[in-house]
Amino acid sequence: MRVQKAIAFARTTVTTVATEHLRKQIICGMVQPGETLPESKVAEKLGVSRAPVREALTLLEREGLVEFDRRGTARVCDFDLEDVRELGLMRMVLEPAASRLAAERRPQAGLDAIEENLHALKAVSRLDDVTRLDLEFHRLIFAAAGNKRLMRAWVNLLSQFSLVMRLFHESLEGRVQTSNVRDMTIRAHTELFQAIRSG
Repeated sequence: MRVQKAIAFARTTVTTVATEHLRKQIICGMVQPGETLPESKVAEKLGVSRAPVREALTLLEREGLVEFDRRGTARVCDFDLEDVRELGLMRMVLEPAASRLAAERRPQAGLDAIEENLHALKAVSRLDDVTRLDLEFHRLIFAAAGNKRLMRAWVNLLSQFSLVMRLFHESLEGRVQTSNVRDMTIRAHTELFQAIRSG
């Protein structure tokens, strides 16, 4: 039996790693809104060829984190107030539907996972951990809802939600302490969890 080389798999892995690295850099604010991401410079920095970088940037464009100018140069999207409003509206449409379905189904494994998330949130002190667990809490509700298309709609916007959530938490932290941001999040999540658990 002949064994073929997994060239496509290796390239996909490089593209995946490049995509994850760039996504994290953008969401965490390491790369600023409006900043250009020339393929050659990104490829050199990551130590890869330009092809997987081009593919990574295209994927990030689909996620709404990157846009291309007329010359084909990628630039980090700059979210204005209208963008934030639109994303807020999408959350107001998607999340209540997921919560309602989760309350109807109440899968025990899903409820246990949400409760574990709440316990983890109470134990953290860093703002980035609060943001990460906040997003994970909502993902778990979508998982408990058991609707694949609803979950896909949320996942398609997850990168943008992640970026805006980080900015929102940082804005809150500018007015209150990190512990207060965490406590506010815990209160809101506990109330929602109790509503889902009680049906």
